[in-house]
Amino acid sequence: MHAYWVGILGLCFAAFLYMLYHASGKDTWLVRVVIPAYAVLLGGITLSAQRNFHVRSIFFNGCIAMFALFWVRNFGDGMMGNTRAFDLPVILIVPLLFIMALDIKRLLMLAPAQFVCVFFYTWFFASQNFNAAWTPSELLAFSLVVASLSGFSICLFAAVAFSRQRADQNLFALVTETEKLAATDVLTGLMNRRAFMEKLRALWPTRSEICIVFIDLNHFKPLNDQYGHAVGDEVLCKVAQRIGDVPHVELSARLGGDEFAVLFDAEACEETMATHIETLHAQITQDMRWESGVIPIGASIGYAHGQTVEQSLSGLLRAADTAMRRAKSANTHWAKFNPLVDNDAIASSTLEMELKSAIKNGQIRAAVQPIANAHSLDVVAYELLTRWTNSGFERDPSPKDFIPIAEKLGLLNEILWVTLDEALTKLNLTDQKLAINVSPAQLVASDFLESLLRILERHDVRPHAITIEITEEVAFRNVDRNVAILRQARELGFAIALDDFGTGYSSLSMLDTLPLDKLKIDQSFVQKSDKSTQSKSILLAAIRLAKQLGLESCVEGIETEQAARRIALLGADTIQGYWLGKPRLVQDEPPSLKMVS
Repeated sequence: MHAYWVGILGLCFAAFLYMLYHASGKDTWLVRVVIPAYAVLLGGITLSAQRNFHVRSIFFNGCIAMFALFWVRNFGDGMMGNTRAFDLPVILIVPLLFIMALDIKRLLMLAPAQFVCVFFYTWFFASQNFNAAWTPSELLAFSLVVASLSGFSICLFAAVAFSRQRADQNLFALVTETEKLAATDVLTGLMNRRAFMEKLRALWPTRSEICIVFIDLNHFKPLNDQYGHAVGDEVLCKVAQRIGDVPHVELSARLGGDEFAVLFDAEACEETMATHIETLHAQITQDMRWESGVIPIGASIGYAHGQTVEQSLSGLLRAADTAMRRAKSANTHWAKFNPLVDNDAIASSTLEMELKSAIKNGQIRAAVQPIANAHSLDVVAYELLTRWTNSGFERDPSPKDFIPIAEKLGLLNEILWVTLDEALTKLNLTDQKLAINVSPAQLVASDFLESLLRILERHDVRPHAITIEITEEVAFRNVDRNVAILRQARELGFAIALDDFGTGYSSLSMLDTLPLDKLKIDQSFVQKSDKSTQSKSILLAAIRLAKQLGLESCVEGIETEQAARRIALLGADTIQGYWLGKPRLVQDEPPSLKMVS
């Protein structure tokens, strides 16, 4: 890139110089030859840099050629009597500009050339530019001083280039060493996880099939506790050494703790892989002799073999890890990934591994479903839902797949803040409300209300626009604490809704305890009310109960126009269901106009 801009700027200056000579009437035949020659050389440098074609060689040789052209022109002008007093600083400075970027070898080669050129130019032409009479000895002394000064300047450039080269070499060595340390497990000398993954990604496009092996040492923590960390470290080093001695091992890495990974080379095909795995297991599980006696080493190995065109690298890694866990739990020493056996296990463990990164990478998105007035069908609210998009799986996980995992991992609030932040960015809640689902575990978090208020404040949304939907699980977990938080939320302006009313055993008993504003009647009553008079009666009783308690009623599961009309006649306040609208990502403009029945 530097050579490219040198060429471009040089071409511009050559054009300017030629126009200057032409305007002053001094464009002699020598000028008309030399300046276009400069342009050709600079054009060659620019083109080579643009196409990345032998840039260094062309740049250096081009600079030397321009250095030679400079002296050809100056000696030519001298022969024609076109010398000036200003030529003396020019011959000392301009050649340095041509060669200042050269390497040490070329600079040292040009130093005597510059000395000779300056000496003879000064010897022959300096007296033409001075009025004082020079004796031959004075002219000789002057020429030698000027030539020596010029040659010494290039030697100084060479010294600077030498220092720069040494500094670059030291820096390169430092960077290389740093990269090596960053890619190496300090204890075992194997690659670390990051380096192993980078190598796999690089190899993946070049292979038609690939086999990845995960190794986990058995009972390593008790071994550490019994013999001490020094012995544990020695075991890890011994295992790393033994892995390297196994035939056909192409890459090996310590992933962390007592876990290792291996990649077999292309010669180890699927048909022979079982034999290689047996050899690997036998090699690394040999007893290790220590001062205190013989130390047994056990290992569980899982491997997965796949076609690179049919499978992703992350999928194959998950498969190998799942097979290793099965081998460990079944105590079978080693196991190959079997989709019929391992798919359920990989689904759960994979979701756990990927969910955190999905939240961080923006794959967890906000979706909304409209809630409408049962009589006018105006959209009065939205329910905030969660979708996992662009997951990389065969199908994107549904909330039923990942919400229980998020609850187990304590990620529900993190998901709520991400989706709520996105929804408030896109939705206009001037005339509608937004309902958010909150579990008891989320509710009792020490900073739940504070975090919720901060997000609303950031988007200039008042608490009155938010409905907190809870389930009757609050009756089973920290009831007093839950009720206190809900009352505090209600005092702040939030509305409280009891979701899935009628599906549990404690809903009726909780109506008097919980500070509620709304009942959401479960969709199962709507689905059964067509066929069962009893279900229709229960549905009507639930709607009337809400009215008698001064609560808004919302009936879920409205999937047909007939159901919507029937629920309106029963006296429900609001309705929700696929007939009104399916959940959709908030990037799509949500429905806000009155719906036509």
